[in-house]
Amino acid sequence: MSDRRIVLASRSPRRAALLAGAGWDVAVRTTAVDDGDLQDGAVPPAAWTTALAWLKARAVWDMLWGTSEPSEALPIVAGDTVCEHGGVMLGQPADAAEAASMIHGMQGASHAVWTGLCVLLPGKARRIGVDRAMVHVGEVPASEIEAYVASGRWRGKAGGYNLSERIDAGWPITYDGHASTIMGMPMPLLERLIGDDLA
Repeated sequence: MSDRRIVLASRSPRRAALLAGAGWDVAVRTTAVDDGDLQDGAVPPAAWTTALAWLKARAVWDMLWGTSEPSEALPIVAGDTVCEHGGVMLGQPADAAEAASMIHGMQGASHAVWTGLCVLLPGKARRIGVDRAMVHVGEVPASEIEAYVASGRWRGKAGGYNLSERIDAGWPITYDGHASTIMGMPMPLLERLIGDDLA
């Protein structure tokens, strides 16, 4: 299959931009599945992120096509990202106070970023995978954190930050792994899950 059209089950502009940058024709569809409203239940990050990715992908599939599959059905991809710091999973901050707490707590240490993906291919083939990257955050002046939190740009971001945006802002951040994993759409993993089906 050579068609590069795909449905993204996410409202994340970063995920859409990563897909478009890799040559995908992206249609965005979202559902009421909101990981910010859910509790992780003390499961490992890999299981949590892949389970949520599956829920989001399946919800969009049901919304678009229900139990039937028209000939024009497109693949659906969904992702979910969490940070893991000190053995605790950090998803999207619920409010400004939680965002500030997350960012302050990450300073001077490394944390893991896990992104799980689910791809639903026409024919209802389901492919699931997860990737991890490590991020180190140096010391950020309190005034910068305060200004960032006040800007509201932490909303909708696991751990309360966007990698490229904060690096561009001069925050002392380094990482080991693929940047797209930290940004919520690990492109090497996606290409492996899709394989030759949509290449």
